[in-house]
Amino acid sequence: MLTRLRAGLLAAMLLLPLTTGCAVPAVYDVADAGGVVLLDDRVLRPDDGPRGIPMGGLSEIAGDGDGGYVLISDDRGEYGPPRLLTMTIDFDLARQRFRIGARDWLPLVTGTADGMTPPATIDGEALRIVPGSGERLWSSEGRIWDGVPAALYLSDADGRLLRQLDLPAYFRPDKPRGWSGRGMRPNKAFEAIDVTKDGRQAVAMPEDVLMQEMTDENGRTGIPVRVMRFDLASGRPIGAHVYRLDPFPDPGPDGAPGGINANGAVSMLLLDDGRYLVLERAFLKAYGVRIRLYLADPAGADDVLAIDTLKNRRYRAASKRLIGDLIGAGLRADNWEGMAFGPELPDGRKTLVLVSDDNFNRLFQSTIIAWIALPPLD
Repeated sequence: MLTRLRAGLLAAMLLLPLTTGCAVPAVYDVADAGGVVLLDDRVLRPDDGPRGIPMGGLSEIAGDGDGGYVLISDDRGEYGPPRLLTMTIDFDLARQRFRIGARDWLPLVTGTADGMTPPATIDGEALRIVPGSGERLWSSEGRIWDGVPAALYLSDADGRLLRQLDLPAYFRPDKPRGWSGRGMRPNKAFEAIDVTKDGRQAVAMPEDVLMQEMTDENGRTGIPVRVMRFDLASGRPIGAHVYRLDPFPDPGPDGAPGGINANGAVSMLLLDDGRYLVLERAFLKAYGVRIRLYLADPAGADDVLAIDTLKNRRYRAASKRLIGDLIGAGLRADNWEGMAFGPELPDGRKTLVLVSDDNFNRLFQSTIIAWIALPPLD
């Protein structure tokens, strides 16, 4: 696998100046595109942001329930208060092209319900709009090193903070500040969330393995990430199972482990039958960036909600299969972090709208919106 990875990287580095303005090389395999088709994309520059606030830092995109989209920015205050971006996208299904329309910034938090206090630092990473109510489920990675925990929040449709979802103790660090041997890792907290179609439950998974659950074996078997299920009315967890991230770099022919800290789950979307799509983004400066889309099925997975640590425990994880290598399908090599469903094509194919996060960093290209078509998911 490493041989193929290096070959893909070399090819990508040769092609990169012609295909993208991003400074990050790509790791991909066209043979793994799997029927995914890039339909169209648009690059948004910093000065495309409304109200004089730069476009950038967009970590997730969500359908608003009325045909538009809402995006969350992970700007911690450099360019203004924590915020959302509303966006209209006009799709031409016949020509398979799109046009980005009106955009506006909205404050992420406008007030609080009784007993609620907004976090001292907000690093917005994930966002979904609750069907029916228009409430917003969102995550903040906080600033774990400085004692501001990562968390999941529910706000009303106007931005008033309603509640914080209850996380089991194994998600919390064992020290108030600095390096911790337990809980979510800094900058590796909840980036993938979604809400069931009836608006009653939410699912969420951190980007990477918990501190106490890292092992060398993860590099060979895949990194275990807990997928939590919550009752939205109470905010309490009601179940959990394991999804395994692919190692990156891939394990070598001799079985040597790949990297266990380089890959992450950055977005997820629930399907009506209980399965879900996962966007995995892998990045190491020595290798490059890899973007893959997977389909997971938790039907045969064990419930691990009550298990304090997964280390040295036996359990069945969700099954998964590769839908497509997205860079192999034509996506630009960049820091892709968000996805939402787009309109269905006339031939019945599902589509996704993707967003990249430039992190206000010249290493990446400016914000990119892409539209892709999926192969059948049966």
